[in-house]
Amino acid sequence: MTKLGQKIIKFTKTYTKKNDISPTRKEIMDALNIKSSDAIEYAIRRLEEDGKIQRSPGRARNLFVIS
Repeated sequence: MTKLGQKIIKFTKTYTKKNDISPTRKEIMDALNIKSSDAIEYAIRRLEEDGKIQRSPGRARNLFVIS
């Protein structure tokens, strides 16, 4: 897993625990100071392929950490 992937998982867990809802891509980008939405989307896709997260299609707040 990449460092960005680790940061995304850590932030998503923390955010979800605090807010009872998963973060949007924009909130992840802002929190991690990432300017490229493509970089975030690629990292999320890789995490999903690796079985680290799950997404619910059609929702903006659709990230769920599996492990």
